[in-house]
Amino acid sequence: MWPLYYSIMYLFVLGIRISSIWNQKSKQWIEGRKNWLSKINQLPQKSEYRIWFHVASLGEFEQARPVIEKIKDVRPGTEIILSFFSPSGYELKKDYSFASVLYLPADLPGNAKKWLNIVQPDFAVFVKYDLWPGYLRALSTSGIPAILFSANWIPSKRFDSWSNPLTKNLLKKFKFIFLQRSTHLNLFRSMGFNNIGVAGDTRIDRSLKLPLEIAQRMPAVFTSLGKFDLVAGSTWPEDEDILIEVIKTLDLKVMIAPHDVSESNINRLLKKVEGSSIRLSELSANHHDPKIVIIDSIGLLSVLYSLGQIAYIGGGFGKGIHNTLEPMAHAKPVIFGPHYHKFPEAVDMLLLKGAWSVRSAHDLLIVVNELRKPGVSELAGSVCSHYMEENAGATSIVTDYILKSIPYIT
Repeated sequence: MWPLYYSIMYLFVLGIRISSIWNQKSKQWIEGRKNWLSKINQLPQKSEYRIWFHVASLGEFEQARPVIEKIKDVRPGTEIILSFFSPSGYELKKDYSFASVLYLPADLPGNAKKWLNIVQPDFAVFVKYDLWPGYLRALSTSGIPAILFSANWIPSKRFDSWSNPLTKNLLKKFKFIFLQRSTHLNLFRSMGFNNIGVAGDTRIDRSLKLPLEIAQRMPAVFTSLGKFDLVAGSTWPEDEDILIEVIKTLDLKVMIAPHDVSESNINRLLKKVEGSSIRLSELSANHHDPKIVIIDSIGLLSVLYSLGQIAYIGGGFGKGIHNTLEPMAHAKPVIFGPHYHKFPEAVDMLLLKGAWSVRSAHDLLIVVNELRKPGVSELAGSVCSHYMEENAGATSIVTDYILKSIPYIT
């Protein structure tokens, strides 16, 4: 089985190398891993207990972040090594002050052993689903305890990397696995897992802090512009198609923050939108009431949701929706496309009437009209806010477990 796995990994890396000729993200993936041995050898000499966190990209980082920061708060001397798989996460967080940030080398023969020998973690923490069999085997062989948190089991779907038989067997070697949902506990136990419990999603704890960051992070230009009817975040072209149809039909003041903020994509979106529109970088207090504002930078969306009456979450016409918890933390009702089933909070919000799923511009028009009725969006937003408060606390559960597992940190 291992020769087959590593053969697949070699082909995987080869595919990324080929695509890097024309794909910027693939190019960053390759460039970031060049001379990786010399890069990790530049880590500060180990002097304290060292915990290695691995995340796939930015979304998983937001799940790891509250745990990392609480550990550093309780035990400031603890050394945190944070590895990313995706360049989009690494490039945004490479200067994160609470950890030494690195790319995870590809899971090829020998890489995991070299990584552990140099990084020298005393404890390993994985988030959600980015699990690599070679690294899990190396941890088990080295006797380094590892946990997984914010794991999300989808009964009708495969795990992403978890579907690999090697990974399934190695999962049982985790010291503990924290699931997001109690409804999935019996499924794991029926598969022979005893090292398992429920904590919830640590992103909820992180998102609940967002309203406190508005004053510091909100661009000053928005103080004179007032509220927006709708803030659309992390949109893709399919989302924008239906949004623009609705904007043409209704008199709405809208903010759109596309997933891709490259110059070419921003220009494409500006050409597509008719009427009074302007990009954020050109917005000033002199623009009294632009109908559409296009966000052409990253890092602001999580507080910009506070400016809208309604939030639209992109990605639902592709692989899956983006973060719904951020607008929910601001007590905003959420709308998204049909591909939401992998996200527990989206499923819950649909049932609780804090969210709506749409398949067309016609659907979106009906929902927006409904939410603009007096009191409707406020009621739906309060449902979202209550859900967040009721499901908070995962960070404390996970962090307490880590600290209790390390004798001289407790």
